[in-house]
Amino acid sequence: MGNQGNTNSINHAKTWQIAFFAFNNTATNVATTMMGYYAFFTQNVLMLSAVVVGLIATSMRIFDGITDPIIGYMIDKTDGKFGKFRPFMVMGNIVIVLSFIAIFWCPASLSETGRYIYTTIFYILYILGYTFQTAVTKAAQPILTNDPKQRPVFSMFDATYNAILMAVSPLIINTFMAPHYAESINDPMLWRHASLIFAAASLAFTTLAVIGIWEKDRTEFFGYGKNGERVRLSDCWKVLKDNQPLQMLIIGASTDKLAMMMRLGVTTYLFSNLFLNLSLQGIYSTATVIPTILVAMVGMAWSRKVGLKKATVLGAAGGCVLSLVMFIVGATPKNPIPFLVMLCVYSGCFQISGGLAIPMVADCADYELYRTGKFVPGIMGTLFSFVDKLISSLSTMLVGFAMAAVGMSNTQIIPNTFMGDSFNRMILVCFCLVPCLGHLATLIAMKFYPLTTERMAQIQEAIAEKKKNLA
Repeated sequence: MGNQGNTNSINHAKTWQIAFFAFNNTATNVATTMMGYYAFFTQNVLMLSAVVVGLIATSMRIFDGITDPIIGYMIDKTDGKFGKFRPFMVMGNIVIVLSFIAIFWCPASLSETGRYIYTTIFYILYILGYTFQTAVTKAAQPILTNDPKQRPVFSMFDATYNAILMAVSPLIINTFMAPHYAESINDPMLWRHASLIFAAASLAFTTLAVIGIWEKDRTEFFGYGKNGERVRLSDCWKVLKDNQPLQMLIIGASTDKLAMMMRLGVTTYLFSNLFLNLSLQGIYSTATVIPTILVAMVGMAWSRKVGLKKATVLGAAGGCVLSLVMFIVGATPKNPIPFLVMLCVYSGCFQISGGLAIPMVADCADYELYRTGKFVPGIMGTLFSFVDKLISSLSTMLVGFAMAAVGMSNTQIIPNTFMGDSFNRMILVCFCLVPCLGHLATLIAMKFYPLTTERMAQIQEAIAEKKKNLA
């Protein structure tokens, strides 16, 4: 269906617009996937301490959190020739790809101290660019569509793209590339070449996303338009303090993010040092991409009937149970099939609980518009990005401490080699138990999340009525 005027209660989007804009999240997820190897790369290629790298990453992201509200405020105040969101998408992606290319091309001639300084500088630039682009993924949701049956469609495309990305990424690096380099995944040239491939993909996806949001990135779709309440920087604190749905959603989404980043940070070790078959990771990811998508699609389709909140609870509950069972079953090279089958279903559940958070931000933004008359999706997005970055950097630090706890912080992990029982238990704790706790936190948060389907219908009607009166 075509676009509706902004005095109507429902602002529809064309399906292709939703499909294309979902690539904005894919573009940043490509970068996140590449940077998911950051801890592995710095320890096993640059020979830096996992604990020190983890502490630096966490410290820098906490510091960067100071800039997040400013960027959100800038987005909410922007309304120029190229719209509100497109400039931040393009600038953010350029900074992202240049930064992670620089990290994985770290000069071998640098001293150990030089390597710490070099990677830290570009890590800071990376997360600044990441804030610009990821904030838009969430902030642009209210202008894309406010149809409650359309908002989950974004997550359906997003889940599909992410499932394919999660399958293709290890296939490229571990199965196709690693055997052709002298030192396998510990070879510096592998990471240099991989960074260029991932950078090209991220730029291409950003271009498609810009095309998808182009028609909607106009003043008439920005809340109450030119008649809306003035946005101030102080609104950042007011939104975080008074918007209960956003508070609960941040708790749920950030703990899910921790679950994903912890798993991503140790997945290579799971296949290489527990299953003793690094190439199995790429084979498994490819074989399970369709089942994972099917599980996610069923959940997303169900969310269009029952609402975003109920579907999120279903996904988190499934993830919590499955991650606990996987820990109990364990991962051994003798019989990996039970573990991997459960992991496939778990991935589908995670796509549901994690993927629906983005359109739920739009509901929180509409609630804020209804509550205060202020259209502040940029502030919403950057508050989310701050927590997102904080949690994902905590995962790097936690993996570093876990490595130190089993005496592996300064040790090069040899591919396809048994590294000891304590190392194996540590990997399973990071891969299964921490995510289980994360999903449990999501379930608790959703108990206090008030934006049901019925409540959102009332809010949209009230917004539409006020738009009509202000027009």
